[in-house]
Amino acid sequence: MKKIFKILFIGIVCIYVYNSYIDFKKKEIFDIVEVNVNVQNEKLVTDLIKSLKELEGRNILNIDKNEIKNELLKDIRVKSVIIEKKMPDTLYFEIEEKRPYAYVEYKNNIYISDKAGEIYGNMRESQKYNMPLIRITDPKEIKDYIEITKKIKNIESISQIYGIKNGIVVTLNTGLKIITDLDVESKKYEIAEKIYEQKKEDFLKKEDIEYIDLRFKDYVIKKVEGGRR
Repeated sequence: MKKIFKILFIGIVCIYVYNSYIDFKKKEIFDIVEVNVNVQNEKLVTDLIKSLKELEGRNILNIDKNEIKNELLKDIRVKSVIIEKKMPDTLYFEIEEKRPYAYVEYKNNIYISDKAGEIYGNMRESQKYNMPLIRITDPKEIKDYIEITKKIKNIESISQIYGIKNGIVVTLNTGLKIITDLDVESKKYEIAEKIYEQKKEDFLKKEDIEYIDLRFKDYVIKKVEGGRR
């Protein structure tokens, strides 16, 4: 009999503690009054920030950080998320966006791509970056063209990249056009730039060079028609 009373007593205490905890959780002191979001480019993720601000008023003790984090990571613009509860009423989000790598022009629109070739934004939604412009006619071309940019020592020297019949054109900020393909190795790009720079002291002026073609064993230099001989 004593054992039964002991069990009943423990049960009553547990129920009392549980109900007290539930009442404690319901106190307004735990209602979220501030949601701080730290992002690099707020304009790019305005809608995402707005959705997080809607957490204000909810009970912070009922917030599942892992659930929110997994939901945020579904957004193609988001690379990583850190969420902190600052008791009793503040949520803090540290959101790392994907790093912009190149602009992509497709069907009269210009998008932003990361280094992996994933489109995650529109140029209109973002600040301006010093990045190459990749002009494509098929989304499958993005990753191929980005692989070419990785072979060029200084990506900021690239103005734009686009496809032609049986080749790809890389235009540098210096005005030099390099005709290439996916099989050309990094070293050939370095040599092409050196050849172009050496023309300052050669019989050709840089302005007389239309392009350098790297697709063959030798470097093919095409002069501008009417240029100096």
